[in-house]
Amino acid sequence: MKKLLFLSAFLIFVSMPLYSEETSVSGQFDSSSGLSSSFGLGCVFGSISANGQNYQQVGLRPEIEIWKFIIALDVNLFFDESGNIRKEDWNEPSDYLDKVYYIKFGQRGDPFYFKVGGIDSTTLGYGALINGYSNTLDYPTYKRQGLDIGFETSVFGAQLIVNDFKELRGYKKAVMGGGRAFIKPFSRMQIGGSIAADFNEYKGLYDSDGDGVPDRVDAYPYDKRYATVADYYAAHGASPATIAELLALGLITDNTFSYRGKRSTTSFWSTDAGLLVVDGSFVKFDMYAQFAQSFNTGGWGFTAPGFKFRLGNFFELYGDYRYRTDEFIFGYYNDTYDLERARFIDNGTELTVTTKKEQLLKAKPLRGYFSGAKLNLFNFLTAKGEYSNMSWGAHQKDRSLRGELEFTKTFIPFVSKLSGFYVNSDFRKGRWKSESVMWGGVMGISLASNAVMKIAYIVTYDDRNGDGKIKGKDETNARITASTETRF
Repeated sequence: MKKLLFLSAFLIFVSMPLYSEETSVSGQFDSSSGLSSSFGLGCVFGSISANGQNYQQVGLRPEIEIWKFIIALDVNLFFDESGNIRKEDWNEPSDYLDKVYYIKFGQRGDPFYFKVGGIDSTTLGYGALINGYSNTLDYPTYKRQGLDIGFETSVFGAQLIVNDFKELRGYKKAVMGGGRAFIKPFSRMQIGGSIAADFNEYKGLYDSDGDGVPDRVDAYPYDKRYATVADYYAAHGASPATIAELLALGLITDNTFSYRGKRSTTSFWSTDAGLLVVDGSFVKFDMYAQFAQSFNTGGWGFTAPGFKFRLGNFFELYGDYRYRTDEFIFGYYNDTYDLERARFIDNGTELTVTTKKEQLLKAKPLRGYFSGAKLNLFNFLTAKGEYSNMSWGAHQKDRSLRGELEFTKTFIPFVSKLSGFYVNSDFRKGRWKSESVMWGGVMGISLASNAVMKIAYIVTYDDRNGDGKIKGKDETNARITASTETRF
């Protein structure tokens, strides 16, 4: 503990003179030239659980803004119960990439923008393939290094999304992502084409050492030489007869799941067209249509008509009618995709793995509507709600529900922020808990004029026995994190 306190004080002390809330410097960054810089420092203290162990966390999260560039770092040190730093976070070159939370330039809608690292939410085109995808669901336990980049000119444009470049290492290298290109026959119209794919859904299973055996069933998750105790004994000279005898007595194990030789791929293509009907300074109205198809199954779907109505930054209303055949899912790569991509099922006697592709193969024909609205009340209250209702006959239904609410200012003493969210990608009557559900909230407590404590509570569910129901604490994953952010 002494090591922890000393290091915490040292990190804060050496960082304080480096950052100020707003800085104008001479020459290249002089404010008179239109270029300015600002620096912020977040100090994080708390505890987390990773790989079944508890750690004390100390970290710095500086954010540096220069013109349209924002560089956010995330330098964390995890201390075990003995006060030792977790070595797995510093023993490979790729570990140092994890210290960059994101690098960002501009924002979507600018002539050029990109974001590398943590991506909170991104959509490809009008969302037929990739819709609201986030690669930060498991942060900070697992950090993905993704990409969202795009550009737009007066005649054409393009967008590219990649979920995690770190999946290009280890066993069965693969990524999930997609791209869209579009042309403008005239200034108010876009005609585009998109493609998206996951080249191996099994990459959704954490595999720290890249040996093809996921951490959950790997007896040595950080050593690719061994996956089971039998592997370890064999590598250290035990004879096959001795190993067989130990296995028969149940003293060691040799059974585990491996995705070696396994690959589950999904891919889709789509085409779309959009028209800006009203382009006023305050009122805007878009109409669009999409067609998409699965390369794997041949299943397809379309949305038409679709619309977006906006009143400045105050209000937005959007929706569309949609139809799909069997073996097709709209927005397959959605905001809960990393929770559904690949997961373990334990029925008590056998441990198996299922992928979201199995949902695709079971999908039935549906038709219905999608609608949503966004509200911004003077940057005091923001709200968002989305609902999808699709059916075919009396018994076949597919519904989804999403909601967000945030108070950026409150009348509660010392509370600077309150927010909550609920996401249910498979909303059925009375089914508020499922593996397609994620909900939680964040509260910010002002400690001083430049310090805020953030308490976050996030809940997800894991149907471990595959019975379609969430029961007991073992199938509920709740995370509480507390951090203190200070800006100098």
